[in-house]
Amino acid sequence: MGIDPASRLIFPLDVPSLSEARRWVKLLAGLVGVFKVGLELFTAEGPAAVEMVREEAGAEIFLDLKLHDIPATVAGAVRAASRLGVDMLTVHVSAGRGALKEAVRAAEGGLKILAVTLLTSLTRADLMEVGWSPELARDMREAALRLSHLAYRCGVHGVVCSAKEVSTIKEAFPHLLTVVPGVRPDWLEENLADDQRRIASPKEAVRAGADYLVVGRPIREARDPRAVAQRILEEMAQAFSEREK
Repeated sequence: MGIDPASRLIFPLDVPSLSEARRWVKLLAGLVGVFKVGLELFTAEGPAAVEMVREEAGAEIFLDLKLHDIPATVAGAVRAASRLGVDMLTVHVSAGRGALKEAVRAAEGGLKILAVTLLTSLTRADLMEVGWSPELARDMREAALRLSHLAYRCGVHGVVCSAKEVSTIKEAFPHLLTVVPGVRPDWLEENLADDQRRIASPKEAVRAGADYLVVGRPIREARDPRAVAQRILEEMAQAFSEREK
């Protein structure tokens, strides 16, 4: 039996209010298997956003807080997320070995810890600007692989990376879940103005080894969001089928 693409499609609720988030959850229920609650919505509404998704959709919940703090603080946040009953939670690899290990140790109730490697908005120039050496920043795939190696050694369940790096990471660590944002269907008529840089189409990302796709603006800004989501699912289903052969 093949992979259900809906269970691997993540829609980010990047909106400022609970009412708007609820509207999107109701609209996309049945098409989206995972709803992502990120910094904007969680800061505005807190745990109520998680409860809303659970009540309205019964889908999995991805709490994308990208934790980056000292190990004890990260562990406390992970325990709190476990009590909320979310399914996935992000921690930056750059928080270090101690924070990653504490995050894994503190996770309960099936909570999956996902380690963020390099944000898909970053370029080589950005990495050098914040202190990366030219040698390390030269090859983004190698940089993401290094970070994934550390995450793997710390026992995380998966990593967040761009489609440009996912094949390299999946080849080295096949058991790590790979979550890929920056997904942009190549058949979109609308031109999306955003801050994503290292992007790929749904089929490219899945063929490269992505287990989950995060698709926001292409659905949110479409004239018919459900139709776009359905077409993305069809593209994902074909790519998963090809990958399993």
